[in-house]
Formats: sequence, C-alpha cells, structure tokens
Amino acid sequence: MDNCIEKKSTDDYAEEGNILFDKEEYDQAIKIWLEGLASLSKPINAQSEAVWFQTSIADAFFMQGKYEDAYPYLWDAKSNLSGEGYTNPFLMLRLGQCSQELGKADAKKYLMRAYMLAGEEIFESEDEKYFDLIRDMI
Repeated sequence: MDNCIEKKSTDDYAEEGNILFDKEEYDQAIKIWLEGLASLSKPINAQSEAVWFQTSIADAFFMQGKYEDAYPYLWDAKSNLSGEGYTNPFLMLRLGQCSQELGKADAKKYLMRAYMLAGEEIFESEDEKYFDLIRDMI
C-alpha cells in the first residue's frame, strides 16, 4: 500500500477555492485558501502567492458582508514584502471598501489608489457609493 499522499500545489488550492467561490460557497472557499496560505514557505509576508490567497480570502468575507474579518487579510496582503499587494488595484479597492464599511479614515486613500491603478472601470460592478467617495478628488 502506498503511504505517499500527493501534495497539493499552490495552483491546486487556488483553483479549488475559485470553483467554490464561483458557486458562492464562500466558507468552503475560505477554508481551502487558508490551507493554501498555510502551505506557503515562511515567512508568509515575503511570498507573493500570499497576496493572492489573502486577497481571495478577504474577497469571500467581503461578499458575505464580514468586513471585520476581511480587513486583516487585506492589510497583510497590502503589506507583503514582495510589493505586489500595494500595486494590486483589486486589493486596494477591497481595502478601501472594507475601510469605509468599518468607518476607518483611510478608505478614500485606498479607493483613490485603486482608481489610479486601474481607472474607473474597477468600480463598474461595485456599489456606486464607493466611487462617489472619491469622485470629487478626480
């Protein structure tokens, strides 16, 4: 009997979570993505793949209206040493949205950064209230 268990790749975790997310099975997607995050080499905050997992986890929480749960994942992703978090427009959008929902003063800063990185299009499928927050700054 073969005792060797095939190890999932980062892409396997990502894909499995995406399938669940697309079915709106957010809690299950979060569980899979947390496993993927845990599988990364340490330190996590130096792995660019962590940005993707953290942003995806936060997005699933955001879709459930769990802004308090989403925020720390977005914050960690933004602060990733790879630099890929701070240049990710979707991450900046979600961070700004969660900041706004939680009454944080930095919401406009992150929403404006999302706009600067991706333009008005990034707001197209979002509630208008978020773009309205930065409209007078453009």
